[in-house]
Amino acid sequence: MKKIYSILFGASLLALCGVGVSSCSSSDDDFIDPDFKVPTYFTVTLPDTTFVKKDEFKARLNENGEFHLYIDDLMNGQIFDMKILKFQLGNFPTNLNTIDYSYKIEDTSFEFFNSTDLANPKRNNGIIKITKIDRNEMLVSGNFSSLLLPSPVNQYMKQSFTITGKFENIPYERVGKGASGFVYTNINGEDIRDMDVFSNFTGDVINNQIVINAKSKSMRKRAITISFDKNLPIGSYDYAKVKVQYTSENGVVYVSNEKDADLVGSFFRIDKIENWFATNSKTYSGKFTFKLKSKEGDVITLNFGDYKAKLSMKEVIINPDPGTDPGTDPGIPEL
Repeated sequence: MKKIYSILFGASLLALCGVGVSSCSSSDDDFIDPDFKVPTYFTVTLPDTTFVKKDEFKARLNENGEFHLYIDDLMNGQIFDMKILKFQLGNFPTNLNTIDYSYKIEDTSFEFFNSTDLANPKRNNGIIKITKIDRNEMLVSGNFSSLLLPSPVNQYMKQSFTITGKFENIPYERVGKGASGFVYTNINGEDIRDMDVFSNFTGDVINNQIVINAKSKSMRKRAITISFDKNLPIGSYDYAKVKVQYTSENGVVYVSNEKDADLVGSFFRIDKIENWFATNSKTYSGKFTFKLKSKEGDVITLNFGDYKAKLSMKEVIINPDPGTDPGTDPGIPEL
């Protein structure tokens, strides 16, 4: 069986070396295409084979802060799948932070490998390293090296092998589980990840203002409301055009104020607007940095903000109470 494995695996990998952007070499110094200038790339090295991929990455950061890099078209039916439990700089053992690799044998047949030893799950077979995270541009870099073990269901490839590689400036996106979207931010150095957008069935356009409401699942008091004119197009705006209210996990309320010099530098960006005419709704997505102040004068900064919100375009008119504080924006309902 060892001989069969060696012949099949070696022959298959060697056959792929002349396809696309891959190349074969025993040296790590001469495998990259000399015309390769793009700073975004992914490499993976198997026995006698190195592949280089330059685009079409599926990299996501979920609501739990877990990073997932998935490449399903590496070359000729080969699939690479890497998961890291914490999205931060550092080294991560591959028994908990897994690498999966599958190799197509026939049209409907795959052989599978994983970095976790099923017989000894505590055994560490390698390392995934994140070396750089650009949270503003949402890019991640790092490298990996791990032993991969064959699945018990494999028919031909029953031997372990080592996989190594590097990923540089891979663009990632954030995803959430909420049906209406999510708001992600970092507050004074702490990642706030589990804020789901809640669309109001009566309408999310209140007094001509689009209103994005998001709440935390783990911290019930934590919430954010962002409002802006319903006709605001794609672009970047300051507090003259957008109002923000944030409630901390302790119930402290922080608000925006276009006249407050302490809050200068805040911005709200609309990068994309998708129309859903069948349901009279729109999806807004973009980024933000908010500086907000409490009644006590404390200032917090919401950094690396990222949002995606699918909202009902039904309009609601709320008549403000005559006794309402004139500084209160009727477009931001109480949470």
